[in-house]
Amino acid sequence: MHRSITWEQVPISENIAVLQEGISRHCRSLPPDRAHDRSKMRRWLDQLAAVADAIRVVRANVVPAIEADTGIPFSRPDLVILALFQPSTRNLFAEIGDHFRGTGACALSDADLERLAGLSDAAAALAWIGDAALKIGVLREIWNPDVRDAGLLTERRKRYESNANMARLCDRWHLYEHRIRLENDTAAGERDHLKGTLVESVYAILFLEGGLARVAEAVHLLRPQGIGE
Repeated sequence: MHRSITWEQVPISENIAVLQEGISRHCRSLPPDRAHDRSKMRRWLDQLAAVADAIRVVRANVVPAIEADTGIPFSRPDLVILALFQPSTRNLFAEIGDHFRGTGACALSDADLERLAGLSDAAAALAWIGDAALKIGVLREIWNPDVRDAGLLTERRKRYESNANMARLCDRWHLYEHRIRLENDTAAGERDHLKGTLVESVYAILFLEGGLARVAEAVHLLRPQGIGE
């Protein structure tokens, strides 16, 4: 973890497994006249199972693909999972939290449920960090010592940072189709922007793992088509 930035560890898979068991146990304990609550909890369990399945696929396929391309084994691969959480998951955990608040009956604390509900916000924060890190990390790729070219730096950087360019790397890593979500929460016109955001989140993880040097080492993966080695 980067020495100047700390990131709270959230055991996402473990918490979801505890939540599944706790809700299942509570659902079985309900009396017959609580049919509405049982139906609601079964819906929650189906959604939690979908999230857990998506996480397993990310861990098995997406994380190794990124590690292979960057040559960097992640010390905290669960940050990749966090980066893929989408806003549509917030309602699930918020609804569970509202139902069980203060009771402990679902086996997770109120604070743990709040952290799960906030995962998509944390993913957005990762993207913000990645965007900032790339602005410096790309410098080695675009720098030309000829002073006559100094004014072209901004244009060169834009080619690397454009959503359309980052979407190519997103597609290579299959980030978009492996988003962790409960509904289609992206308009078609926003797709490239979201793909760019997902790639920025990955570069944020590289920054947290090894600082700007680690980001710079992996910027070549964003080299726009038509630019030579």
